Amino acid sequence: MLLDARITLQDCFKTFRHDQEKARNPQDTVRWVRQRLENLQMDILAKTLRIDSGRLDIPVYLSLCGSDASPLTGTKKQMGKGATPAQAEASALMELMERFSFFSFIHAQRFLRASMKTLHGPFTPPERLLQAVHDQATPLTRVRTFLETCPLRWVPARNFTEEQDEWVPIDWFYLINEYNGPAAGNTLEEALLQGLCEVVERHVGSVISHERRVTPAIDLQSVQDEAAVELLQKFQRCGIRLFVHDFSLDTGIPTVGVLAYDPKTFPQRSEIIFTAGTTSHPAKSLCRALTEVAQLAGDFENRTTYRPTLPKYASLQEARYLMESDRTVPLKALPDVSHDNLRVEIEQAVQSLSRLGLPVLAVNVTHEALQIPCVYVIIPGAHFLEHTRQTDFAQHMARTILRSLEPKEALSHLRRLAELFGPRFDLTFFTAHALERLEQFEEALALFQRSLTEKPDPKEVASIHVHIASCHKELGRYEKALDALNEAEKWNPTLKEIYNLKGFCFYRLKKHMQAIEAFEKAIDIDPGSAIDYANIGSNLRELGHFQEALRLYEMALELDPTLDFARDNVHRLRAKLAVEVQ
Repeated sequence: MLLDARITLQDCFKTFRHDQEKARNPQDTVRWVRQRLENLQMDILAKTLRIDSGRLDIPVYLSLCGSDASPLTGTKKQMGKGATPAQAEASALMELMERFSFFSFIHAQRFLRASMKTLHGPFTPPERLLQAVHDQATPLTRVRTFLETCPLRWVPARNFTEEQDEWVPIDWFYLINEYNGPAAGNTLEEALLQGLCEVVERHVGSVISHERRVTPAIDLQSVQDEAAVELLQKFQRCGIRLFVHDFSLDTGIPTVGVLAYDPKTFPQRSEIIFTAGTTSHPAKSLCRALTEVAQLAGDFENRTTYRPTLPKYASLQEARYLMESDRTVPLKALPDVSHDNLRVEIEQAVQSLSRLGLPVLAVNVTHEALQIPCVYVIIPGAHFLEHTRQTDFAQHMARTILRSLEPKEALSHLRRLAELFGPRFDLTFFTAHALERLEQFEEALALFQRSLTEKPDPKEVASIHVHIASCHKELGRYEKALDALNEAEKWNPTLKEIYNLKGFCFYRLKKHMQAIEAFEKAIDIDPGSAIDYANIGSNLRELGHFQEALRLYEMALELDPTLDFARDNVHRLRAKLAVEVQ
């Protein structure tokens, strides 16, 4: 495989400048994307749908995944935001294009497999891998010793900071960033800027929320941008309390943080919404944060089930630090890297981050058939959720090995990793996990048990017990599995896997009412878990409650149409009930 990132910055001038700044107006974007989809022999988009109640008068759209997209992306819908219906629909469409392109790339497996010493050409050095997990303690010499012979999966990327193409170990960064950094755009430059800003947005949000930092308030009387003023007025008309802050920190790129709640409907019918918005321009960052609030709020009339990238606070006391400020600043006091040319904005943003020692990398993940520009932006050293905290090289390397290599090969490299950096509970745990994947359950059990004696992080103890239970389950020891799951529940009763496994074990023991209770607890934790609705259906079927079982299978299929066993049961139960009616 040649080292060619297929990314060359070109001049790209903005033609749309309302609430967002784009190379194409939103109506044209919608038409263009739909034309691209019409020419494909794939079912990616089912339809777009406006879902806001109209109370705020800020449009929110969904793009519903087609049959070829949903299994790949792991979701049924993508949400879009904007100050106008056309922009919100364009946003929803591009979110789906982004996710489909990115996961097509990640699952394609067309990666160069090599150890560091066999690579030809520049590559991301070990120092950057340590920077990515904020590890300043592990000796670099030992890191290099391990990486010289451990094969990883590499992809070509453009390093904008060093102005060169280089090989990047994709699994190392995917396990940190996951869905943080993919972006699709009307042009490659538009996608690059959006992806870069998204990574920065989530970095500053993670730092501020983790440290509970008090930040400067923004004087809303200083806002002059037409779209931003209009959005603020819409919130104010509905009586929504807004706390708007400068989240830019030292990045040199403007980020606006917003906390919002409705005193009339919170906490009975609505929630506290906490968002951030990053663009090249302070006013557009404010627009992005406000439209994100609208996207997540259910118009402050309905509770939502969105997966947050910022904390989801249940009480105003928890969110108190976001209502306080150390000073008030005008919006124009925020940093500004805006320019009519998107290429210049990218270069200025890269330069700002380079002053912090944060390099900017990008992988071209454009889908070959779809041909809508899409990138995956990586900034080693940027924080995301808690993925970059309380870890180090050895622990993250173990996760990367399990993702990159087949179980048998992974096992030998995990053992070598443990020799270099152990003994420690996490390396013992990951070695046991490799044995579990090889179906060597007795050997895995011994190591999982040993990891419990090696001073594990208390937050990981529940997971260890779940794996012990899984091994017992595979060996048919359902009562022992339930004992381990009860122990796991003591350490972390919010872990969904506990109740999935409990339900399975009770099912096999023919304790169907207890199985149903377990699967219901799993659904309480994850209301969108289709498999657990289907599992309840199976237990109702065994108890002879066929009509109720049919309803649960149908609910499961609404959430996940790919559940073939649920579909088979629907057909059988409908036939059975039809015979009984006759």
